[in-house]
Amino acid sequence: MSVESTGRTRADQSAASHTRSHTRTSATWAGTRTQLTGESRGRWVALGLWALRWSRTTADAVATGWAHTRSVVTPAGWAAIMWAVAGTVLGVAFGWGEFLIGALVAVALLMLALPFLLGREAYEVDFRLSHDAVVAGDDAEGEIVVRNTQARLALPGRVDVPVGHGLVDFHVPLLRRDHQHRESIVIPAARRGVIDVGPATTSRSDPLRLLQREFHWADVRTLYIHPVTIAIPSTSMGFIRDLEGRATKTITNEDISFHAVREYARGDAQRQIHWKSTAKTGTLMVRQFEETRRSTISVVLDLDEESYASDTEFEMAVSAVGSLGVRAIRDGRDVQAIVSGEVPEFARTSVRSLRQLRVTTPRGLLDDLAGVEAGAAVVSMPTLTRMLVESSSDTSLAFLITGSAATHAHLQSSALAFGGDVAVAAVVCDPHSQPSMRAMGRTRVLSLGVLDDLRQLLARGAT
Repeated sequence: MSVESTGRTRADQSAASHTRSHTRTSATWAGTRTQLTGESRGRWVALGLWALRWSRTTADAVATGWAHTRSVVTPAGWAAIMWAVAGTVLGVAFGWGEFLIGALVAVALLMLALPFLLGREAYEVDFRLSHDAVVAGDDAEGEIVVRNTQARLALPGRVDVPVGHGLVDFHVPLLRRDHQHRESIVIPAARRGVIDVGPATTSRSDPLRLLQREFHWADVRTLYIHPVTIAIPSTSMGFIRDLEGRATKTITNEDISFHAVREYARGDAQRQIHWKSTAKTGTLMVRQFEETRRSTISVVLDLDEESYASDTEFEMAVSAVGSLGVRAIRDGRDVQAIVSGEVPEFARTSVRSLRQLRVTTPRGLLDDLAGVEAGAAVVSMPTLTRMLVESSSDTSLAFLITGSAATHAHLQSSALAFGGDVAVAAVVCDPHSQPSMRAMGRTRVLSLGVLDDLRQLLARGAT
């Protein structure tokens, strides 16, 4: 009886342990924290995520193969291939000799086009950007240098430079040996983003342009279009200092900030005995301190597209995060910028994902912000702030950046995730509102009509 009972107990414990192991699975890499929650759904969600990654990998491989084929065969070449296939099928099926002859001609033309693709290109192309990062609204400049490195003349040609989803092309004149041609290009950078520029390519084709061969001459350059930022008051003065100036109410036995004395209790360290108070009262008295914490500014950006009424609001929110983060980094403050990680639609109820942007340098933060986009498959801001509190307890001041469509309940739920000793400020970007500051419980709400309102509100906030 006892042996069977013990066996069942161990089996139950093993089953319980197995169940708990699927209750929460957490993985952290490259600044991203992802969690699976739920008991039985954990395995199915993990399987779904694996299937999604596999399907994306397969689709990428097929797309790459198709892209290589399309880069070699021109529209005229596809017409020749279709005519060769159709002529062969119709000629064999119905005994039509004319179609067979047409198919043979199409195949012969394709075979004659192949030799024109052999050999190396006479050009050498060098491409560079003047700056690999610009601010939205400015133009990026670059230069392409084409050289003839052959002993013979290089015939006129064309150089193509892919810019994001667009294409910049220009004509190359006849070049003698060791001569070069320079061409300046201007890349419009109207909107924030990350754009791949290049590689610069030249193409070689047969006289009938059935097939072509592209030569890639330069690596892909990444152009970062940073959000517009403004200079705001230093984090050691004004509104931010006012929010962080409150003393913590947590009492500890050892720290720096002296608070009071109390009677000695068993286990207290003797080095904390306050001898002057002991001499006055005739009873051993020890020091008490107010707990000091690391002062960390957490800036949380809401990526839920339902929180914004327009793209203008979201761009203003990204600029506000960049302005606050850059100011804190330059002031030497501890700062962390938080956004939602990507979550598939089918797993939104079971997966939470938090991403920390780089805050080691202003350039790193602005580079990451250049690629941030709002979407539907993201974690809501209340969930995001709860994840932040679970993963880090150093926050002393939190900025919650969102749009005009976010409700008061949404903001309150996000702010309540932080403890009572954390100052919370919500920044609402609404181009149709007047700049204002109001209290919502213990949260201060700043309404921005334009980005420059952030500087004014922070400057006068303490008064």
